[in-house]
Amino acid sequence: MSERAGRHLLQGLGAGVLGTLALTASEPLRDSLLGHPPPYSVRNLARRAARAWLGVRLRSREAQRWGLALRWLYGPTLGLLQGWLRPALPGPAPLHGLLLGGGVWLFERLSFPRLRVTPPPHTWSSAERRWLALQCLLFGLVTTSVLPHGQAAGPVRERPLSEGGLSVAPGAPLSPP
Repeated sequence: MSERAGRHLLQGLGAGVLGTLALTASEPLRDSLLGHPPPYSVRNLARRAARAWLGVRLRSREAQRWGLALRWLYGPTLGLLQGWLRPALPGPAPLHGLLLGGGVWLFERLSFPRLRVTPPPHTWSSAERRWLALQCLLFGLVTTSVLPHGQAAGPVRERPLSEGGLSVAPGAPLSPP
């Protein structure tokens, strides 16, 4: 792997961590406005997955820990993937964030009921459905906003220093005429 590819992967991992942090930080507001954790809260996902896949009943604290552990694997992995793909993607960063968030939303909306970790989305309240979309977009936008875009993703070139040690604009003379 080239140094540049390694840098993109590391930046993607960091971006995924920040996106996951933003998502996790938004949960208390979501739960407060909804009045309860939605069916796709990490605790509910872990509790239902343990029951459906392993036949195990998790207590609330255990489910919260397992759910957060899964999220902290999932989010940074998506950031890693985004960091790997970023150099090949055309278009502005906000578009990438919307695409990433929309992709996560579509994946979760379709896969969670099939994996038996949530009830079908038609049983969710409209506010719960909107919050899922909002949180997925938040994750996508935060994750892609911290990744380098355009030429910033390439090697950083040092600007020449003037005689006084201050940076000068590219193409400007190093000393006054």
